[in-house]
Formats: sequence, C-alpha cells, structure tokens
Amino acid sequence: MGRKSLKVVAIVLALLLTGALLTTGSSFAGDTIKIGLVADITGIANAIYKGQKAGMELFIEEVNAKGGVLGKKLELVTRDAQLKPDVGANAARELILSEKCDFLFGGTSTGVGLALTRIAHEFKKIICFHTCNGEALTTTDFQPYMFQVVPNTGIEGRGIALFLSQKPYKRYSFIGPDYSYGHTQWNAFKEDLTKLKPDVEILDAVWVKVGEPNYVSYIPSLMANNPEIIYSSLWGGGLSSFIKQAKPYGLFKKSSVTSLYDLTMLKACGLEMPEGLLGYTRCPFYAVDTPEMKAFAKKFYEKYEEWPDDWAIFCYDGLTVLTDAIRKANSTDSDQLVKVIEGLHYKSLTGDRYIRPEDHQANVGIYVGYTGKDPRFKEFLILKDVEEVPAEKVWLPVEEVKKLQAGKK
Repeated sequence: MGRKSLKVVAIVLALLLTGALLTTGSSFAGDTIKIGLVADITGIANAIYKGQKAGMELFIEEVNAKGGVLGKKLELVTRDAQLKPDVGANAARELILSEKCDFLFGGTSTGVGLALTRIAHEFKKIICFHTCNGEALTTTDFQPYMFQVVPNTGIEGRGIALFLSQKPYKRYSFIGPDYSYGHTQWNAFKEDLTKLKPDVEILDAVWVKVGEPNYVSYIPSLMANNPEIIYSSLWGGGLSSFIKQAKPYGLFKKSSVTSLYDLTMLKACGLEMPEGLLGYTRCPFYAVDTPEMKAFAKKFYEKYEEWPDDWAIFCYDGLTVLTDAIRKANSTDSDQLVKVIEGLHYKSLTGDRYIRPEDHQANVGIYVGYTGKDPRFKEFLILKDVEEVPAEKVWLPVEEVKKLQAGKK
C-alpha cells in the first residue's frame, strides 16, 4: 500500500472515530434529565438554600440508585439569583440555553419567582415553586408551565387569620418586607381577619426594605400602640434578627409575634427564641405523623447530621410531582407534562396531595402552634400543640382564581 493510500485510510479512520465519539456523546446526553435550581445562595437566604439543595440531592441520589426515571439519571445544576429578579432571570436563561436543563426549580423570594415564571413560560419549560410562594404566581401571573407545592401567600395569610379569629386577641400591628410577598400576605390576613372578627383593631403596618438587618428603630413604635399580636411576614435571617433585637426591649412581655417559624429560622434563633409565641410553619417534620415523613427524616439525618427543614421537604415533594408526571406521560416534553400535572395526585411526605388543575397549586395548608422546648432538640425550640389549617378552608375559590387569571377585578 502506498503512502497516499495510507494517508487516506488514516483520514477515514479518524473521521469514523470522530463520528463514533459524537454519537456516544449525544447518547450520554440523552441519558440524563437536567434540573436547574435557581436559588438565592448569597445573603439572608443562604440557610434556606442549604435545605433546598440537600432535599433535592437526597431525592436524586435515591432515584438514580434505582435506575433513574425512564432509564435516565437525574442531574442537578445550581445558580445563584442573589435575591435579585434580573439576576435570577439571567440565571434561568443560562440554565436553559447553555446548560440545556430540561426543568427549573426556584427561587426563594417571590420577586425572583415572578421573574423565573416568565422565563419558564417563554421557553416552555416546567418550573416548580417550592419556597417562593406569591399568590400571584397562581392568579394574575399564572402560566401553564408552573406548579407550586408550597402554600401560597394567600393560603398563609388567610390560614393564620382563621386560626387567630377563634382567639380572644383584638389589637393587631404588622411589620413586613416592602415587596409583593409581604403585601400579598398582609392583605390576605387583614381582609379575612376583619371579616371573621369585625371588632378587631388594626393599629399600624410597618414596612421595611428586603434584607434589612437592623430593626431597632421600628421596635419602639410597634410597642407604643400596645398590640396584643404583631403579625409579621419577615422571614429567615430577617425574622431571627428582629426577634433577637426585640427581646431586650421587653416586646414579648407585652405582645406575641406571629410569623413563619420554619425550622431554619428556629435554629437561627436557638435558645434565644421566646417560649409561648403563636406562630405557623409550612411543614414541621417533627409534627407530621406519616410513614413517609418518618422515613425521610431518618434518612436525611443519617446523611447530613441535620434535621430536614421545610425547604428540604418541599423540594423533595416537588421532585416527586415532577418524576411522577414524567413516568405517567412517558415523556419529558413540557406540553405533555402540563396535561398530567393538572389534577395529579401524589404521595407527599405529608400524605396524599393533589395539584388543583385551575391554578396548579397543591392542596397544602399551614401548621399552627406555640414555640416551646422539646427534649429531642437541645439547641432550638419547635412549635408545640400543632394544628393543621387545610388549604381547602382558605385558598381562593376557583371562580375567583379564574377571574384574576383573566385580568378581571
């Protein structure tokens, strides 16, 4: 064989090898379902992000160990929104266009969530909301590629209002962050409380900027009106800072602060958290008596040496909905999944749940209780005497949801 012939053979072999490598690479790509998590990693939401990521990683580890979904392994890709809607939107685009993610999860703040839902709609990608929970996501900003497994702001505000309406308290004040989450929750709470108990007095509403670390200037004015209940939509590090700063002023000797006492926040306050405060949470693992929750909490603690917070639980539930839908549709196509998700019944860690077809909101309510010590948890308080307020008692009627989605008042 001549030198030219050898050169031709070498070129042909190289081309064949390149083609084989390209084919193999695309085959591997097809064997993965990529999930993009737009989280708020920096700032006051960092502790929440840790729970989100841990819950998702545990789920993915379990599913992949059993062969994945439709024979494909799950893969998680994470980006930081920094609690900024524009940064979150850019992160979502990058996850879809550059990372080729099939689905989106996120974010933490409702402002970021509203930005993400528009990107998901633009690219026709299913997105799960598991932490941010603006009611607008299911009403005025609803789009068919979203679903929400966490109680929205309306469910929370009306849920705690229903509970408090059955108590003797009459004088109420409010402090919360000055953005859509805070306003929606306060409006839902105030509207329902005054309907259920017309003789209540709404004394004042104090608004603070998102991420505000110093509440000292607000505390004396809140105390001046002598409220029995200070309702607050502060959350995470902001709420724990407020409680720690208010304690030396003797606020809790005069008033009870009612707010979202999720596990992350309770751990941040530690033993500085006052006992006997009436609050609510979205999913207290320690008060949910299902076999699924007990098994999950055990596995979670064994893996991370931490107890699962609300955010880990809802991320796990969100992946349950997504993978159940993929299996039922036998597809990862978003349009086919929308049809399956609407009305889907799934096995949540809290029990049997479903996604309401009209707004893609899961029928998840809130859990109300009083802060107290528990011998099982030496370093932080939990909620005790916990009662569930079911979503069906407080979520918007379907007729009202449809009017809001159509842009009607």
